[in-house]
Amino acid sequence: MEPVRSQEMILLVVSVGLLLRANFVASAEPATPSTNSFDLRTSCSDWQAGFADYPPGEETFYELASMCQTAETNLNRGFFIAGNNHSDDLFMFIKHQIHGLKAATSYKVDGRVQFLSRAPRDCGGVGGSPGESVFVKFGASQQEPLSIVKDGMRRMNVDIGHQSNSGTNAVVIGSIATTLTDCNNQAFESKEESTKSPVTVCSDAQGQLWIFVGTDSGFEGKSALIYTKVSIEMR
Repeated sequence: MEPVRSQEMILLVVSVGLLLRANFVASAEPATPSTNSFDLRTSCSDWQAGFADYPPGEETFYELASMCQTAETNLNRGFFIAGNNHSDDLFMFIKHQIHGLKAATSYKVDGRVQFLSRAPRDCGGVGGSPGESVFVKFGASQQEPLSIVKDGMRRMNVDIGHQSNSGTNAVVIGSIATTLTDCNNQAFESKEESTKSPVTVCSDAQGQLWIFVGTDSGFEGKSALIYTKVSIEMR
């Protein structure tokens, strides 16, 4: 009977080894490259806006506003967002959930963002300039980006960095400064910014993750812009 037990043990060890090897190969499988483009001028109802880095309950004082405007009669169509940066650190963002990815898989996400801005360049302002001191950030995270109350302030639950600095979940891609130099001219102008390096993020068990675009402001005044298009490349 002893030889039979030995043979069974050998078969068991071999089977376990093959199973572990199969699992290792599956987990090492690379992410499938994909691209997505969202034209917010024609559809932005499935995007959500949020605000952070301000005291809770002060939404009116900070003049926080957002609106999805896609009516053809509106010349400035897209996702409008605005706020008055009394805290010298207001973060305004829009977010969208991505579905249909491989579960629990690491992705490198690059983004390209088009928007309308009315902040001329080379203009002075309290705390910084209304154009160059309002930094545009592109981000991606497994958990939903949310503004939560922490230590008496609304803060992001993901790492976006601070103003001109990138964070783990978001990178600086530019500013909202336009080509206009007349500081009294607040006409909207189209602008595009894109990532220089990707954001690395892991999809969840359902093959989902979140992307978001926002502005981190050092200008202590009112900023307003309209997001018109967001494109992403994942690999």
